[in-house]
Amino acid sequence: MREPVTSFVSSEDGVEVAIHDYGGQGHPTIFVHGTGLASRMWEPIIERLGANFRAICVDLRAHGATTNPVDINFFDHRMVADLSAAADALALKDAWVVGHSMGGATSLLASLARPKAFSRAWVYEPVIFERTEERPVGAFDFVEITKRRRAVFSSRAEVIERYGSRAPLDELHPECLEAYVQHGFIDRPDGSVELACSPALESKAYEQFLQQGWGQLPDVSVAVLVAYGGRGADRPSTEAPSIAQRIPSGVIEVFEDSDHFGCFGPLDDVTASIHNWFTGSPP
Repeated sequence: MREPVTSFVSSEDGVEVAIHDYGGQGHPTIFVHGTGLASRMWEPIIERLGANFRAICVDLRAHGATTNPVDINFFDHRMVADLSAAADALALKDAWVVGHSMGGATSLLASLARPKAFSRAWVYEPVIFERTEERPVGAFDFVEITKRRRAVFSSRAEVIERYGSRAPLDELHPECLEAYVQHGFIDRPDGSVELACSPALESKAYEQFLQQGWGQLPDVSVAVLVAYGGRGADRPSTEAPSIAQRIPSGVIEVFEDSDHFGCFGPLDDVTASIHNWFTGSPP
């Protein structure tokens, strides 16, 4: 895998957004991560996509290599500001965008904020749903559980062994898991490693995101493929068909044997779907 050129661009709230550009002559394609993850975990798929794509990974606030103050917020427009800052810095025009979960939702909303920057999107289980109450049922419990997520491990090898053997991250292909652990953790002076996105900030992201997206979906003008896992019983899976229906140029694709992290599971199938959606032909 070619090493990217990493640069930083200023966003709102003192955030310095990390942009990882892999270069090449292909069509500019932005890759965005979900909550608690890192954009460079898309690398195994990027490698399989080939020369038709000039891949650019973007770490949103509190994730990956991006830096920020500790008191930042994660409301929809703040996340869109980060991706928009990257789009502006790259002078994107008619670019493609690939996103998972929160990154998928942010990609769709960013296409409204920067309508000339993006022309087509592939998103897997974007976390957008109709809010019928101030806090969805069960949300508080999930936020509190996330706060207690283990943050420090003795080594990256320990992280891989732990995450690879238990749900939900055991769904990750080993290559994607390795990429996540490599780029989603930071080294500590004592030799241990720590989550780049702290549990406190990850739980805050879960709590604050999802304020306006549902009402904006009918305004999305780019062509969007909404993918989801057929095994999923969580809300992103069940809402995916409705999201596609609300987008004027939305289509749906189901990965029958996958769950919420399925875009990082069956790599050949995911690569084929992304390649076909953007180019009209298999890789």
